[in-house]
Amino acid sequence: MGLKRFQKASELAHKAKTWNNNEVVYAIRERLEFEKEEQIEFGSGNLQASFEKAEARPPAYKELEFDNPMMGFLGYIATGYSPPPEVLLAISKCFSSYIEARGNKSLDEAFFGQAYGKRASYAYKNFKDGSSSEYAFFDTWFRLQENLSQAKAAEEFLNRYLPYTDIDVDSFLRNYRRYLSGQKS
Repeated sequence: MGLKRFQKASELAHKAKTWNNNEVVYAIRERLEFEKEEQIEFGSGNLQASFEKAEARPPAYKELEFDNPMMGFLGYIATGYSPPPEVLLAISKCFSSYIEARGNKSLDEAFFGQAYGKRASYAYKNFKDGSSSEYAFFDTWFRLQENLSQAKAAEEFLNRYLPYTDIDVDSFLRNYRRYLSGQKS
Protein backbone atom coordinates (compact mmCIF):
# COMPACT_ATOMS: atom_id res chain seq x y z
CA MET A 1 0.00 0.00 0.00
CA GLY A 2 1.29 3.46 -0.90
CA LEU A 3 1.85 6.33 1.47
CA LYS A 4 -0.96 8.72 2.32
CA ARG A 5 -0.78 12.17 0.76
CA PHE A 6 0.47 13.93 3.90
CA GLN A 7 2.07 10.83 5.48
CA LYS A 8 5.15 12.60 6.83
CA ALA A 9 3.05 15.46 8.24
CA SER A 10 0.62 12.95 9.72
CA GLU A 11 3.41 11.08 11.49
CA LEU A 12 4.83 14.31 12.88
CA ALA A 13 1.35 15.42 14.01
CA HIS A 14 0.81 12.06 15.74
CA LYS A 15 4.11 12.46 17.58
CA ALA A 16 3.28 16.07 18.58
CA LYS A 17 -0.35 15.10 19.33
CA THR A 18 -1.50 18.02 17.15
CA TRP A 19 -1.32 19.40 13.63
CA ASN A 20 -0.66 22.84 15.15
CA ASN A 21 3.10 22.43 14.95
CA ASN A 22 5.69 24.16 12.77
CA GLU A 23 7.46 20.91 11.80
CA VAL A 24 4.11 19.57 10.58
CA VAL A 25 3.60 22.72 8.50
CA TYR A 26 7.04 22.32 6.91
CA ALA A 27 6.15 18.73 5.95
CA ILE A 28 2.86 19.92 4.41
CA ARG A 29 4.71 22.66 2.49
CA GLU A 30 7.23 20.10 1.25
CA ARG A 31 4.41 17.89 -0.05
CA LEU A 32 2.58 20.80 -1.73
CA GLU A 33 5.80 21.89 -3.44
CA PHE A 34 6.32 18.30 -4.66
CA GLU A 35 2.76 18.25 -6.05
CA LYS A 36 3.36 21.56 -7.80
CA GLU A 37 6.61 20.32 -9.35
CA GLU A 38 4.93 17.10 -10.48
CA GLN A 39 1.90 19.08 -11.74
CA ILE A 40 -0.45 17.15 -9.49
CA GLU A 41 -3.62 19.22 -9.25
CA PHE A 42 -6.40 18.05 -7.01
CA GLY A 43 -8.10 19.23 -3.84
CA SER A 44 -5.80 21.32 -1.73
CA GLY A 45 -2.97 20.85 -4.23
CA ASN A 46 -4.41 23.83 -6.05
CA LEU A 47 -4.05 25.98 -2.92
CA GLN A 48 -0.35 26.50 -3.63
CA ALA A 49 -0.98 27.76 -7.17
CA SER A 50 -3.81 30.03 -6.03
CA PHE A 51 -1.70 31.38 -3.21
CA GLU A 52 1.18 32.22 -5.53
CA LYS A 53 -1.15 34.09 -7.90
CA ALA A 54 -2.50 36.25 -5.08
CA GLU A 55 -1.36 39.80 -4.48
CA ALA A 56 2.39 40.38 -4.08
CA ARG A 57 3.72 39.42 -0.68
CA PRO A 58 5.99 41.52 1.51
CA PRO A 59 9.68 40.71 0.93
CA ALA A 60 10.10 38.94 4.28
CA TYR A 61 6.87 36.97 3.96
CA LYS A 62 8.50 33.56 3.47
CA GLU A 63 10.94 34.11 6.35
CA LEU A 64 8.28 34.82 8.95
CA GLU A 65 8.22 32.34 11.81
CA PHE A 66 5.50 32.09 14.42
CA ASP A 67 5.26 30.04 17.60
CA ASN A 68 2.83 27.72 15.88
CA PRO A 69 0.53 27.62 12.82
CA MET A 70 -2.42 29.05 14.79
CA MET A 71 -0.45 32.19 15.70
CA GLY A 72 0.75 32.42 12.10
CA PHE A 73 -2.85 32.15 10.87
CA LEU A 74 -3.93 34.94 13.23
CA GLY A 75 -0.92 37.11 12.36
CA TYR A 76 -1.46 36.87 8.61
CA ILE A 77 -5.21 37.54 8.88
CA ALA A 78 -4.75 40.48 11.28
CA THR A 79 -2.45 42.18 8.80
CA GLY A 80 -4.58 41.51 5.75
CA TYR A 81 -2.61 38.67 4.16
CA SER A 82 -3.79 35.21 3.23
CA PRO A 83 -2.10 32.53 5.30
CA PRO A 84 0.01 30.14 3.22
CA PRO A 85 -1.66 26.87 2.18
CA GLU A 86 0.35 24.76 4.60
CA VAL A 87 -0.90 26.86 7.53
CA LEU A 88 -4.50 26.63 6.30
CA LEU A 89 -4.21 22.85 5.98
CA ALA A 90 -2.69 22.44 9.46
CA ILE A 91 -5.42 24.56 11.06
CA SER A 92 -8.05 22.66 9.08
CA LYS A 93 -6.66 19.36 10.39
CA CYS A 94 -6.86 20.67 13.98
CA PHE A 95 -10.51 21.57 13.54
CA SER A 96 -11.20 18.24 11.83
CA SER A 97 -9.67 16.32 14.72
CA TYR A 98 -11.88 18.31 17.12
CA ILE A 99 -15.07 17.63 15.11
CA GLU A 100 -14.23 13.95 14.46
CA ALA A 101 -13.80 13.38 18.21
CA ARG A 102 -17.55 14.02 18.64
CA GLY A 103 -17.20 15.96 21.87
CA ASN A 104 -14.48 13.77 23.36
CA LYS A 105 -11.72 16.28 22.65
CA SER A 106 -11.39 19.91 23.72
CA LEU A 107 -10.02 22.62 21.43
CA ASP A 108 -6.92 22.70 23.65
CA GLU A 109 -6.42 19.00 22.90
CA ALA A 110 -7.04 19.51 19.17
CA PHE A 111 -4.65 22.46 18.89
CA PHE A 112 -2.07 21.73 21.59
CA GLY A 113 -2.20 18.00 22.17
CA GLN A 114 -3.47 18.09 25.74
CA ALA A 115 -6.26 19.45 27.89
CA TYR A 116 -5.51 22.40 30.16
CA GLY A 117 -7.18 24.17 33.03
CA LYS A 118 -8.07 27.79 32.32
CA ARG A 119 -4.92 29.45 33.72
CA ALA A 120 -2.61 26.95 32.03
CA SER A 121 -4.31 27.22 28.63
CA TYR A 122 -2.55 28.72 25.64
CA ALA A 123 -5.40 31.18 25.14
CA TYR A 124 -5.21 32.47 28.71
CA LYS A 125 -1.44 32.91 28.59
CA ASN A 126 -1.42 34.64 25.20
CA PHE A 127 -4.50 36.87 25.29
CA LYS A 128 -3.58 40.45 26.07
CA ASP A 129 -6.04 42.95 24.66
CA GLY A 130 -7.87 41.11 21.90
CA SER A 131 -5.44 42.09 19.15
CA SER A 132 -2.15 40.53 20.20
CA SER A 133 -1.63 38.85 16.83
CA GLU A 134 -0.61 42.13 15.21
CA TYR A 135 2.06 42.55 17.89
CA ALA A 136 3.25 38.97 17.36
CA PHE A 137 3.42 39.68 13.64
CA PHE A 138 5.31 42.94 14.26
CA ASP A 139 7.71 41.21 16.66
CA THR A 140 8.55 38.57 14.06
CA TRP A 141 8.83 41.14 11.26
CA PHE A 142 10.93 43.53 13.38
CA ARG A 143 13.49 40.79 14.13
CA LEU A 144 14.05 40.43 10.35
CA GLN A 145 14.75 44.13 9.82
CA GLU A 146 18.25 45.50 9.80
CA ASN A 147 19.31 48.96 10.92
CA LEU A 148 15.83 50.16 11.91
CA SER A 149 15.05 51.62 15.29
CA GLN A 150 11.97 50.23 16.98
CA ALA A 151 10.09 53.50 16.34
CA LYS A 152 11.07 53.64 12.67
CA ALA A 153 10.21 49.96 12.25
CA ALA A 154 6.82 50.50 13.90
CA GLU A 155 6.11 53.45 11.59
CA GLU A 156 7.05 51.42 8.51
CA PHE A 157 5.09 48.39 9.74
CA LEU A 158 1.94 50.42 10.41
CA ASN A 159 2.15 52.12 7.01
CA ARG A 160 2.80 48.89 5.15
CA TYR A 161 0.65 46.33 6.97
CA LEU A 162 -1.98 48.28 8.90
CA PRO A 163 -2.55 51.42 6.82
CA TYR A 164 -6.24 51.67 7.66
CA THR A 165 -5.86 51.78 11.42
CA ASP A 166 -6.00 54.95 13.47
CA ILE A 167 -3.27 53.87 15.86
CA ASP A 168 -0.24 56.12 16.15
CA VAL A 169 3.33 54.85 16.50
CA ASP A 170 3.63 55.70 20.21
CA SER A 171 0.38 53.91 21.12
CA PHE A 172 1.32 50.94 18.98
CA LEU A 173 4.74 50.63 20.65
CA ARG A 174 3.22 51.04 24.13
CA ASN A 175 0.81 48.15 23.40
CA TYR A 176 3.62 46.15 21.79
CA ARG A 177 5.74 46.50 24.96
CA ARG A 178 2.75 45.38 27.03
CA TYR A 179 2.40 42.41 24.71
CA LEU A 180 6.10 41.55 25.15
CA SER A 181 5.98 41.84 28.93
CA GLY A 182 2.96 39.54 29.00
CA GLN A 183 4.75 36.97 26.84
CA LYS A 184 7.48 36.63 29.46
CA SER A 185 5.13 36.14 32.39
